[in-house]
Amino acid sequence: MKQIALIILASVLSWTATAQPVADTAYKLPAPEKLHYDVYYKLGNIWIKAGLANFSTDTIVEDSTKAYRFMAEGYSLKKYDWIFRLEDHYKSVTEFNSLYPIRFEKENTEQGVWVHTIYRFDKAASEVSMYLESTDKDPVSRKVQYSGFITDALSALYYLRTWNFNHFAIGDTVRFTTILDGKIFEQPIIYMGRDTLQSTNHTKVPMIKLGAVVANSTFFRGDSAIEVWLTDDAYRRLTKVKAKIVVGSIVVYLNKRGLESFGPE
Repeated sequence: MKQIALIILASVLSWTATAQPVADTAYKLPAPEKLHYDVYYKLGNIWIKAGLANFSTDTIVEDSTKAYRFMAEGYSLKKYDWIFRLEDHYKSVTEFNSLYPIRFEKENTEQGVWVHTIYRFDKAASEVSMYLESTDKDPVSRKVQYSGFITDALSALYYLRTWNFNHFAIGDTVRFTTILDGKIFEQPIIYMGRDTLQSTNHTKVPMIKLGAVVANSTFFRGDSAIEVWLTDDAYRRLTKVKAKIVVGSIVVYLNKRGLESFGPE
């Protein structure tokens, strides 16, 4: 259950490529926007709705400049609190045009343990200042250098939506730098081509399919264990995430609350 929020927020993280992906400069993320997701645990033919996640986008003024503000929350359903309780909150503020991160904050409670993380990005110095605290550890403050473009766990998802996938060929592997849980790393992603998903009202919806490489993991099953679907339209919304885990899989579906929704096949 710990991985529910990470599968939505972090499994589609980051790319820098053999050839750098091309952002579509004519495309702007819709703001305001609200997206809702249902999280299922699947074992064989058994589907268990285990959690929910909500994402929102708006614009604010940061240092006298227009900026994006992204927020997300994920939590387990109350009826499973006796097994495992999880609640996550994320907030990211980025430059409006480039989506370069300005600040990021994460606060989550897992089985009664509270964790709080703050990042502040210094673009000119290529440096991120981190503040990390939790109920079972003393607060830690440190600074880390990086090079080039960077994303945080939430802004990466939105940066991905601005790319022009017409420049990709099936099998292309790309990466970009991100920061997650105080660590800076590169996460390989594979472009798997165009696909379709059937919505709950039986409409076939065009999709862009991606695969995340997760090597040397004790939680995920296989080196390419995560598959991601984005709508192949002007919105490029994250619609489905499927993650193979040691026992069964976790599947996340977009629920557009009265519009086109998706769910267990």
